[in-house]
Amino acid sequence: MKTLLPLLSLILQAFLLLALTSFFSGFYNAYTVFAGGDPKLMAGHISSAIVVSLIQIIPALIGLFINTYVLNSRLNKNININSSAMFINISKFYAYLWILFIPLGTFLGIKQLIRLKNVSK
Repeated sequence: MKTLLPLLSLILQAFLLLALTSFFSGFYNAYTVFAGGDPKLMAGHISSAIVVSLIQIIPALIGLFINTYVLNSRLNKNININSSAMFINISKFYAYLWILFIPLGTFLGIKQLIRLKNVSK
């Protein structure tokens, strides 16, 4: 079970990429209908982009919490991660992506980067 946790955390955090993609594509769709002059249609695209990305953030948050547990356990030497260099590099990538979600994601991303810095030592 403990060997699956790092993989599960990385897979769940991949929903963060999906959330960012759907968020920006929804705003792009709102931008494309801007010339039509229908504010309700544009607001619909923006609101659907926000709602869909917030739904997709839920599994990514669960993955972040699992990642935090794995990193804290690694600091306490309870879990031995076989491919620790790859795990830490991918975790850093996701931490930088979390910074894009203002304001809560920025706080979570910075905390994760600090945690990764302590684990790398």
